[in-house]
Amino acid sequence: MGVVLIMADSAAGTEDKNHEKSGYSPVLEETLFVAKAGLRLRMSEVAIATALQYYHTFQSTMEKNRFDENLVAMACLFLAAKAQEVSLRLSDLVNTCYHILHHDKPQLEVSSLYWQLKESVAKMELVLLRALKFEFQLDLPHRYLLHHLLSLSHWVEPSQWHSSHVTRLSWSLLQDSFHTTLNHIHPPNKMAVAVLYLAVKVSRLVIPSPGSRYQWWEVMCPGVTEPELQTLCEAIMNLYQNEK
Repeated sequence: MGVVLIMADSAAGTEDKNHEKSGYSPVLEETLFVAKAGLRLRMSEVAIATALQYYHTFQSTMEKNRFDENLVAMACLFLAAKAQEVSLRLSDLVNTCYHILHHDKPQLEVSSLYWQLKESVAKMELVLLRALKFEFQLDLPHRYLLHHLLSLSHWVEPSQWHSSHVTRLSWSLLQDSFHTTLNHIHPPNKMAVAVLYLAVKVSRLVIPSPGSRYQWWEVMCPGVTEPELQTLCEAIMNLYQNEK
């Protein structure tokens, strides 16, 4: 089954320059593209995270440089929308992604290029499904994080909890962590506790543990150690070293 590599052709000669200019690695550049397109298409954060998880899985299982990266990213978004029951038309996906990649060009018209792009994304979606072994329903850290946030909020004075902004910070850290392969490697509950641990440390929120010999993260993720969480936090923080 052939896949029309039309996105690669249309961006030929600019990819290496874009990576050099942004300072990002090629993989990070592509995950940022997925997130940007997902936001413009008004997809939920969970759907965007699903697409990013698909992308990392595809990269770990398929031969490098065999498929156009932009087409893979678009297929990940399209399949993630279906998995998370987000309304997304293929035409909107194609037009939005084309505009992001070629913002200095006119809007894509209904032409042979337009139909080639739609056909390419549809074919790439089938390739993606095979790479995922048709296991496209994912267990993501989001539901674990929501549960842990609710539990942890009862351990702290309400005024301290709200002023710490731990909820917003941990959620943002979790979304950003999908630009790494951490969620592809580690269990979802462990990742949820890791970003919550980092958010608590950054906000300097003190979590009391009266009458318990266990720390709060040990209660939420039995068996995890603080050095393990610190290693995960360092990996997440390394992501921000690429920012200009």
